[in-house]
Amino acid sequence: MNKENSSQQTQKMPNSPLRVAVFGASGYSGSELLALLHHHAHFTVVKAYASERAQPVAWSSLAPQLAGRSSLIIEPFLGDLAALRHIDAAFLALPHEASAELAKQLIDQDIKVFDLSGAYRFKDATQFAATYGFTHPVPEFLPIANYMLAEFPQELSQLPLFSIPGCYPTAASLALLPVCESGLLAPASVPVITAISGVSGAGRAANLRTSFCEVSVQAYGVFQHRHRPEIANNLGLDVVFTPLIGPYPRGIVATCVAQLGPHVRAEEVHAVYQQAYAEKPFVRLVAQPPAVQHVAHTPFCDIFVAVEGQQLIVIAALDNLLKGAASQAVQAANRVFGLPVNAGFECHLGEFGGAE
Repeated sequence: MNKENSSQQTQKMPNSPLRVAVFGASGYSGSELLALLHHHAHFTVVKAYASERAQPVAWSSLAPQLAGRSSLIIEPFLGDLAALRHIDAAFLALPHEASAELAKQLIDQDIKVFDLSGAYRFKDATQFAATYGFTHPVPEFLPIANYMLAEFPQELSQLPLFSIPGCYPTAASLALLPVCESGLLAPASVPVITAISGVSGAGRAANLRTSFCEVSVQAYGVFQHRHRPEIANNLGLDVVFTPLIGPYPRGIVATCVAQLGPHVRAEEVHAVYQQAYAEKPFVRLVAQPPAVQHVAHTPFCDIFVAVEGQQLIVIAALDNLLKGAASQAVQAANRVFGLPVNAGFECHLGEFGGAE
């Protein structure tokens, strides 16, 4: 991935709080977004929307552990774009089809869009249709939408549309990009990625497969999961990706196995990871395989690297609702609006620290 850091899209730090709206605010990722933005010194949430079929509901009654005493009301979105004319940015935690349509309407209103769905993660309309099962309504946006994997920033285009990577691709890409970009893998290596996620990854809607009494450890989407081509695009090589659902609320552990080049030594591999993440406070290199409990409710990705001969195992753990969604969206907004990298996360960084 291109790692240019400068862009005309990035603005100077604003003097007053930026006015933002959150769509899909009643879902798990949307509610986490509300919490991050609500406590962020540089943002003010002025609108929070659920689907048009929803009834107005107090955020504090829907997610009291996040909202506290906030008086914010989550409203149904009835298509009133005029109500958003003074908004600086919109965050979309919506289904792919809804985001694909709404993003253009918001951009036409001079609103910057941060999209947590998969609607704009691919550059190619044919690959998008094959992966997501519908023809993209705005295919001309795909090649110029900005893909915002926070630790590997690309040069930003002039389109104010910022696509947040999927949760599984974030874990797998952060685990393997350092060795992929350094050319340390064997030429014929096909990484094998096995990742388990908590049930919140399936969303908030009632689902028998993810209900407490029914859920178990089970693979799904074998060879068919929509995140496989996204991971392959990020790494620049084919992968075997198997996702599993786990009987716990939130968090991903991704185990990535790959073959190193014939003369690559363990010291080189560890040095590459140290260099890649030395200045990246939301990635922590750890000495033991990370657990879900180490990253749940935090914006961090913990990475463990092990080498035996020419075999490489990298294990990454992150919170699928935060680093895999909401907190990465806020990282993207910090960059786009010229804010400090740690803006909105000061308490996390102060409590948990950076890379070890």
